[in-house]
Amino acid sequence: MHRRKSCAGADRRFLRCYPVGVGNKRKSRCGWLRVSGCVAAMACGALVGAARQIGTLTPNPSPSASSLATAQKLMHEGRFAEAEVLLRPLIAADPKAAEPRYLLAYALMREDKPADSLKEYTSAAEVRTPTAAELRNVALDYVLLKDLPDAERWMNRSLAMDGNDAETWYAMGRLHYTQGRYGDALTCFQKTLALNPRSVKGENNLGLAYEALNRNDDAAQAYRTAIALQKDGPVPSEQPLLNLAILLLHRNQVAEAEQLLEQAAKIAPKEPRIHENLGQAYQRTGRVADAVKEFAAAVTLAPENPRYHYLLGQAYRRDGDDARAKQEFERSAALNGSHSTSEQP
Repeated sequence: MHRRKSCAGADRRFLRCYPVGVGNKRKSRCGWLRVSGCVAAMACGALVGAARQIGTLTPNPSPSASSLATAQKLMHEGRFAEAEVLLRPLIAADPKAAEPRYLLAYALMREDKPADSLKEYTSAAEVRTPTAAELRNVALDYVLLKDLPDAERWMNRSLAMDGNDAETWYAMGRLHYTQGRYGDALTCFQKTLALNPRSVKGENNLGLAYEALNRNDDAAQAYRTAIALQKDGPVPSEQPLLNLAILLLHRNQVAEAEQLLEQAAKIAPKEPRIHENLGQAYQRTGRVADAVKEFAAAVTLAPENPRYHYLLGQAYRRDGDDARAKQEFERSAALNGSHSTSEQP
């Protein structure tokens, strides 16, 4: 790509190149760790910061200004589809207005529509140079499209524009973690915490990076710090509780792990991994009936996961219910495409 004289020109060039970068012939390189069911939400709500960086609207009695302000409010509330409905008529009425287009691009990303989002970023970049936060969101669109090299390239561009943005360092850390570059991920999460020492997700992911590097004592400390940081928060995350509990189960510290998992289940009752690990903890302490209940919950939440059926079959067998155990082993084997009915999938 030839160097352009202006940043805006370079960004427009990049966005126009998008269809070539993600066409049907391109293979997906790898996935992204999901949080709360949507890849774009991997920053646990941090992406709302991009919308906030657009700026405060100057009070204006015009209908368009009122609609734009309403759309921003809806986006702050996480109501992205409703914001999209308001933004499209504004763009149709004034195609050269940048802010509605950037807002729409962000809303579409949060609706898990990355291709449509990138098209809107293309149009918006024709009118105004993207900010660092907006380039970060372009990168996250490429994450959704599983094009991690382009995601990294535009995350780097964002950091070149603003190297003091904790959320972008966090997003880059998640990107490196997904790529298996755990040392680089660790560095990014450390920078996140240097800029925002009270970041729960920063500490939690620092723990994940430490654990991936077999620095388990450091990982446990990071998870404990994350839990302490969110102790009085209005919306705690189940993730540091779950991650510390899994680490403790590996160390056979079952009692504390059980307590952490019970707390996590109250925060996120629809997270199957919590029920899976709580079932494991109960099974180790002889609470077989409770283990059956937890594994059954995991199966209900993720019925296509063969491991959960296998674990439920094991629990049924230990509880003396061989008929149900056989059913679960067979279901696990069918999902695995295997003929085995009693071996770990």
